[in-house]
Amino acid sequence: MADASKQDAAPTASSSAAPKQEKPAKPPNPVFRMMGLPNLPKKLPSRNWMIFWTVLFSFTAAKLYDNREKKRVQKKWCDMVAHISQQKLDIRELPRKLTIFLSAAPGDGIGSSRQYFKDYVKPILVAASMDYEVIEGRKEGDVRYGTAEQIRRLRRKKGERGSSNEEPEMDAAMAIDLMRERMMVQPEPGVRGDLVLGRHTWKEYIRGIHEGWLGPLDEPPEPIPEPPPRHASTELKTDDTAATASSEAIGTETKEEKPAEEKKEEEKKKTYPPPAYLSIQEYSSAPLSPYTPQVLEPSEPIHQQHLLGFLKTPQRIWNWLNRRSLQDRIGRQTAAIVLAHYRPYQHDDTFALPSTEDATPLATKAPESDALDSAPLQVSANYEQQSLLNEEEHYWHKSVRKSRSEGDKREQVWLNDIVLEPRIAERMRRFELDPEEVERAGRIEAGLEEGKAVPVRDLRAEKPVIGDLDHDSME
Repeated sequence: MADASKQDAAPTASSSAAPKQEKPAKPPNPVFRMMGLPNLPKKLPSRNWMIFWTVLFSFTAAKLYDNREKKRVQKKWCDMVAHISQQKLDIRELPRKLTIFLSAAPGDGIGSSRQYFKDYVKPILVAASMDYEVIEGRKEGDVRYGTAEQIRRLRRKKGERGSSNEEPEMDAAMAIDLMRERMMVQPEPGVRGDLVLGRHTWKEYIRGIHEGWLGPLDEPPEPIPEPPPRHASTELKTDDTAATASSEAIGTETKEEKPAEEKKEEEKKKTYPPPAYLSIQEYSSAPLSPYTPQVLEPSEPIHQQHLLGFLKTPQRIWNWLNRRSLQDRIGRQTAAIVLAHYRPYQHDDTFALPSTEDATPLATKAPESDALDSAPLQVSANYEQQSLLNEEEHYWHKSVRKSRSEGDKREQVWLNDIVLEPRIAERMRRFELDPEEVERAGRIEAGLEEGKAVPVRDLRAEKPVIGDLDHDSME
């Protein structure tokens, strides 16, 4: 009987241990089903996924906010200068034209500087319909030569002649100016202005201005190298006069043939840009051109934010998420150029540069810098032009400070200090916004005031007004 009871209890226990039937799945939310999304889980993701999504969404939100604020700041400065585009011009008058100076950033190519100009400067110039020409430099020295050559061309146009006293050759720029004079087309009266992008370009710009107004019009002749001393053992000792005469004749023939054959090779080997027509040591003794105006064209150096290197990645990320402040700074400077408000550069002890003699290691100093420091320069210091954008040099790539190979006599404009001659420095002017314009920009940003530009009517969006045709035909 006991065995029978055990057998009866076994199936009952097995039946109780059988798994229960699963509950039917909850039907999907009709809204999610129409969007093609599954049901959301009832539990939160794991800790690692929460950290990942939080960082990703925060980074994305910071960048989207920065993009929106950058566009808003850019629109503010565009509205500030938009009324300039609606000013009327005479049919024989050219619009105001700026000169843009930009060069390849230290350690990088020209493409980054071009993109920087298109992102931060060009939209404001386009809003004001400003015309401009660009002087580019792909390597160190190009902007210096381009600036000096532009000034020398202006001096020749005004009638100044060089040491050769020859008329300049006709080029494309001179031909265009001649055609405009015959058609009585004149440029817009007023200042033009120069926009310089970056501290390295600013140094070349200052160097080119001094070379253009203080230097000669013609390129100075290259120094003739001294012939090597002749040793007695290498001299040919002979008493045969006929042999010496024949050797001299052969030598003259080869000298005549050599320039004709190697002329193309010498042109290929000629360095570009050419060396400066005037050294820094000759500033004080060089005569000023008689056609130098009392006030030079105003200028404005624009900050160029450019960082290279893996160790600067945190700073580069911060700059990438803070473009709105950079746009505000560049927009203010560009608006001052467009509105043509300027003042003289200041000359004060507050602009004295800190001494870098102890801070610069000897291994990074160029040999030319020691020669320049030892040479006596009769120039004034503590000008405002010398300290502008000085903070950029700290972030330059280390390749700029590498010592050059032996025999490379090119001037290192980027590493040398800015040297100013008082006759040129006192004639320079700088663009700056008036306090009234700064207040107006604040009101435009707050939405309390609109720009001075007249809104343009889009006639395509308006429906044509058609009168009563039957009534008109009866009349």
